[in-house]
Amino acid sequence: MAGAFSSWAALQLLAAACVLVLDLHAQVSQFEGKPIVGIQFSPRQVLDTADLAKAQPLRLGEPLRAKVVAAAIDGLFATGQFDDIVVEAEPSGNGVIIRFVTQNRWFMGGVTVDGGINTPPNRGQIISATQLSLGAPFHEQDLTHALEGMKHLFEANGLYEAEIVPRVDRDSNTQQVFVTFKIKERKRAKYEMPAINSDVKLSDATIVRATGWRVPVIHWWRQVTEARTRKGLLGIVARYQNDDRLIARVELGGIDYDSRQRRARPNLNVSPGPKVRVEAVEAKVSRRVLKRYVPIFQERAVDNDLLIEGQRNLRDYFQNKGYFEAVVDFRIHPPQNDVQTIDYVISLGQRQKLMRLQITGNKYFTTSDIRERMLIEPASFNLRHGRYSEAARRKDEENIVNLYRANGFRDVKVSSVIERNEVNPGRTSVTVNIVEGPQWFVDNLAVEGIKQANREELLAGLASVAGQPFADLNLATDRNQILTYYYAHGFPDATLDAKWQPSGIPQHVDVTYKITEGRRQYVRAVTTSGLRTTRKSLVEKNITLKTGDPLSPIEQIDIQKRMYDLGIFARVDTAIENPEGDTDHKYVLYNFEEANRYHLSLGLGADVARFGTPNTKNFSSPGGATGFSPLFSLDVSRLDFFGLGHTVTLRGLYSSIETRGSMSYLAPRIRNVDGRDLTFTVLYDNSRNVRTFASKRDEASVQLSQKLSKASTALFRFSYRRVSVGSVVIPVLLVPQLLQPVRIGLLSGGFVQDRRDNSADPHRGIYNSADVGVTGRFFGSQRSFGRILLRNSTYYGLTKNLILARQTQFGVIAPFTAPRGLTDQQSVPLPERFFGGGADSLRAFPFNQAGPRDTGAALLAGQHSSQPTGFPLGGNALFFNNIELRFPFIGQNIRGVIFHDMGNVFSSVGNISFRFTQRDLKDFDYTVHAVGFGLRYHTPIGPIRADLAYSINPPSFVGFKGTPVQILQCNPNLPPSQLPGFCQGTRQSISHFQFFFSIGQTF
Repeated sequence: MAGAFSSWAALQLLAAACVLVLDLHAQVSQFEGKPIVGIQFSPRQVLDTADLAKAQPLRLGEPLRAKVVAAAIDGLFATGQFDDIVVEAEPSGNGVIIRFVTQNRWFMGGVTVDGGINTPPNRGQIISATQLSLGAPFHEQDLTHALEGMKHLFEANGLYEAEIVPRVDRDSNTQQVFVTFKIKERKRAKYEMPAINSDVKLSDATIVRATGWRVPVIHWWRQVTEARTRKGLLGIVARYQNDDRLIARVELGGIDYDSRQRRARPNLNVSPGPKVRVEAVEAKVSRRVLKRYVPIFQERAVDNDLLIEGQRNLRDYFQNKGYFEAVVDFRIHPPQNDVQTIDYVISLGQRQKLMRLQITGNKYFTTSDIRERMLIEPASFNLRHGRYSEAARRKDEENIVNLYRANGFRDVKVSSVIERNEVNPGRTSVTVNIVEGPQWFVDNLAVEGIKQANREELLAGLASVAGQPFADLNLATDRNQILTYYYAHGFPDATLDAKWQPSGIPQHVDVTYKITEGRRQYVRAVTTSGLRTTRKSLVEKNITLKTGDPLSPIEQIDIQKRMYDLGIFARVDTAIENPEGDTDHKYVLYNFEEANRYHLSLGLGADVARFGTPNTKNFSSPGGATGFSPLFSLDVSRLDFFGLGHTVTLRGLYSSIETRGSMSYLAPRIRNVDGRDLTFTVLYDNSRNVRTFASKRDEASVQLSQKLSKASTALFRFSYRRVSVGSVVIPVLLVPQLLQPVRIGLLSGGFVQDRRDNSADPHRGIYNSADVGVTGRFFGSQRSFGRILLRNSTYYGLTKNLILARQTQFGVIAPFTAPRGLTDQQSVPLPERFFGGGADSLRAFPFNQAGPRDTGAALLAGQHSSQPTGFPLGGNALFFNNIELRFPFIGQNIRGVIFHDMGNVFSSVGNISFRFTQRDLKDFDYTVHAVGFGLRYHTPIGPIRADLAYSINPPSFVGFKGTPVQILQCNPNLPPSQLPGFCQGTRQSISHFQFFFSIGQTF
């Protein structure tokens, strides 16, 4: 039917052309030979000047020729810019005026969807349903087809009463049409009891339950959506599959809509088919293995190709298990009593162990270079019987051949032999024999046809140059590089013919590349549409293609990516107007769909570990106590603030150990530089995660970040904050200089390098970070100190599934110009000191329990200290080192971890010590070690983590079992005999065992 229509359209076009030629001849013949004194267009001329000169050969002053006028019409039609052209000629003095009366063609400039839309469908789906392609020719019937497609989409989603009002705007300057669809969705229909054909083997109630179209128990029908309808059909199929009916078919015969009740009744055509039983004969195979390796379960079909694929999969499965001589066949039995049986006959043979893999004949490549490309592996700790199968052997041979051929060994031959040990037939070896053959080289490279391109840029980096190995892969690589270069520089029709011939020296060739550049295209202008809130200036400064530039589709796509990177557009479409037209100057179009401006996200989490909040009523557990800390978070973002692409974000977090609220303003691409962002932040934080005290922080900061590369980012930040201490546990700290709020103005710089393959669960790569800052009176601070914090993490894949991960952290706080009455160490406010220990730093300690503790040995403000409590005080230096061995444990989602943590928080950098033992109960400047085992359960949001650590040498200290009131009665100036009994300190220590439960890897 389509062919008949095309033929009829061609005949009509031919007839119109004949009429046009006859009419043209009649119009022009009377003026034949007269000079042309004017060339006019009605309406105005729409082509670029250069394209017009190429398409229309008539010139002022030249004699009029009918055949030249005909050529002009052909040339103008070839541009694709006109639907109809009529030529008129009229006398003017001794000459003639030629007037082209044209009907210009219109092109799609953009599609916009207006109105409140409750997904599904979303705006992108609605635009796709219109089938209106950006840049394509537009005809009035296209609008009718678009409305039909949208109506079908709305009805599939239960919106039977949706109203669609189109509006068409035209821009005669660019010949573009902009279509806006105003949507009124109305109410969405609900399902009702589907109509099901008879003999479906299941009850209607069972089928309805499988669809999920009705809420269980209360039996309310859900609203109709296309995804829910499709999921319901798949649910019925899955229900039949549970009964082993693998070839069950369920089709939707349509949906009947009742407009009075807004109900939709699906018509279901169900073909249950017989039960299919797949059984293994002569070998024991679990149903789970059969479902995994026999694809009829996934494809829901039983045909010979799928059964053969299952045969190969099962053979490879058993060969990888050590049954290298396994043979698998299958038999299909005809259905009996509504059951069709398929038997896989499996002959395993003797189980073997691949003891050795030997590679011979390789001279050009080392054995390790070849081994790393092979699937076959001899037996090892992880592979009890080794890894071998016929499929793996063939793939390895192919990989080795490709490696050699890519390096000029065109005649290489690779074969492999599996050999049994005659003494112990259960032990085998594989020998891979390589016959390298001679290596081929390129003697000369000639590149012909370069006329408009930059020759040096084009030839830079070619693989087939003189002296390099000759390989078909290099020819293909050069072809892609050359054509990509031309494509990126506006030559869409460039072609390359690559030839080679012997140079006269054996295994040496001469290569010739013959380039046909073709026409070059340029940007006539760049047009944008669909912008509502976003300022056009923001978009235009990110468009690097300018009028007159070579038309580079690669640059065009890069601009599209840059628009997506702004984070404010849900969809960015780009196209070239009239791509098939014979013009060299093209409009480049961008149509935008702005993303939702408001985003709301809620978070829920929890920590289970030994931690504690400040307790001013007793000192019974300075090491903290096991607890549960739920965590709730709320983020609200406003995108594209003021239409500038800026983002305002409000964040809130609440848990039993911390309350935090912040507001940030992000201005990306400062001065239109990629990766340069400016962020303003105000923050309130109330932390109760240190046993000794609670801290409050009010902060305002400004940060400038610059992305140096894909992996590296530099940060520059100035923060001004007010920190205060509340709920102080240790009475000796109740002195004005330690209790009063402190102003801190901190100038800092940072560097982050992230080369991990997956930041949530890395398997390989590195992560480095450095943060250096200084605060002092020159910034309006009441304290003066410098601060350095460094981190280095590495991840190594020892084998395919065995990961070695390690992390080292080092930090220093260097105080200077301490206030009167305080030492340098004491001048650092408690909330600004280093605290460590816990699930993410050092698992030898509970949360924030590492480092120096209250020993009652200091003199503050000229007063004697009180009874020691053993509570943590933080330090001015830290060193942590973590090592983890990560490995598969149970199934695909549960992994195990063996770890070793070492380090501590130290009183100062000069007191960092790697001693293993604690000298006395007042010594905390030594390295604490812990070993342990953990589990990681992988989820879409990251691994859920549980760790059990054993601290080898935890610190001991003197603690106090009494209350704050009692500790004030313990006057150190009184003789011990006059002190109350509760003033006697007790020896306490950090527990050897620590347990942590949280989300995410340790590092």
